[in-house]
Amino acid sequence: EVVVMLNDIFSRFDYLVDIYDLNKVKTIGDCYMVTSIPSDELEHDGCSRVCRFALDMMKAVRSFNNTGPRHGQINFRIGIATGQVVAGVVGTKRFLFDMWGDAVNVAARMEQSGLAGQIQVTKEVVESAGPDFTFERRGTLSIKGKGKMEVFILKSAHELNRKHSALDGRKPNSSRALRSASMIDNF
Repeated sequence: EVVVMLNDIFSRFDYLVDIYDLNKVKTIGDCYMVTSIPSDELEHDGCSRVCRFALDMMKAVRSFNNTGPRHGQINFRIGIATGQVVAGVVGTKRFLFDMWGDAVNVAARMEQSGLAGQIQVTKEVVESAGPDFTFERRGTLSIKGKGKMEVFILKSAHELNRKHSALDGRKPNSSRALRSASMIDNF
């Protein structure tokens, strides 16, 4: 029953990955990890796409909960960080693409110290996302391995400048077709 539930919600997220042209890195238990894909577009485009994806993830969770799932309602915490990472496939058995770096750890810490039903981000995400988003300052938290960090809650995307929500019927751009999610900008 848990596998069926995770497959349902993660399949919704996979659809959004295509819409926003992101990279699904992996799932670990009930964690779903994505990154932006390097782009020649505006500098903040990758961070903007990750933020829009996170907002639509929350919509997907609400939609899932509205179906009256047998297991009850689910709630997610989402963490977003931006920064450089190293990625690759390691080992000789059960090949797995993975990522390492400070941004990966900080995104995980944003999720872990976040609030249920909220998208917690770093100050760098606020600065990189551009003017199309509304953030609320949560305060300064003690983050494991980092010390004191100023963190924010991503509240919304401004409607006038916002691209349509992926959940409003838009089709994926690409032919590639629960409690937590960690996302990193700048792959």
